[in-house]
Amino acid sequence: MVKIKNFIDTPSQTAGPFLHIGCTPSITGINIFKDELGSTPFKNISLNEEINIKGKIYDGNNDPIIDAMIETWQCDENGKYFNYQGFSRRVTDFKTGEYQLKTIRPGNQINENGTISPSYILFWIVARGMNRPLITRMYFDENEIKSDVMFKNLSIQDRLKTLIPYTEDKKNFVFDIHLQGKKETIFFEF
Repeated sequence: MVKIKNFIDTPSQTAGPFLHIGCTPSITGINIFKDELGSTPFKNISLNEEINIKGKIYDGNNDPIIDAMIETWQCDENGKYFNYQGFSRRVTDFKTGEYQLKTIRPGNQINENGTISPSYILFWIVARGMNRPLITRMYFDENEIKSDVMFKNLSIQDRLKTLIPYTEDKKNFVFDIHLQGKKETIFFEF
């Protein structure tokens, strides 16, 4: 048996700076996959069911993060999850920090106890300098989110608006995510 003296834990590895090349190579002009994982959450989205989501991820100084990666998971329009659809992978634009996602509005899920869960998309976020991913959700209806059993007994009702996107037409949504500060988005631990 070998004993190691003065062993010190090494620091956590952060995401990046080559995150885009490894996870979304087509963004950098490297086209090595016929179908890149997460390039679209659903195949053949019709124009009448298509929604567009865009936004930026802001750091603690309220500056857009230009090298973040976002993975989203969602159910289909009937509230069902399938292993071959509902997943997407996006990166923020290198200059503006904006991400964009074309998808469908997820349906309401029926929980094991028979209650109905509000419609949402889960966002998983990593970026250079972050020691672990952050997880949040984008809900579509402020009244539905207030009835979600997850939030019923929490004293964060005034912050629930950080989980609701801005929209004027129910087809195009702006969902900005703030990592710190007064506008900090609610994050979840699972």
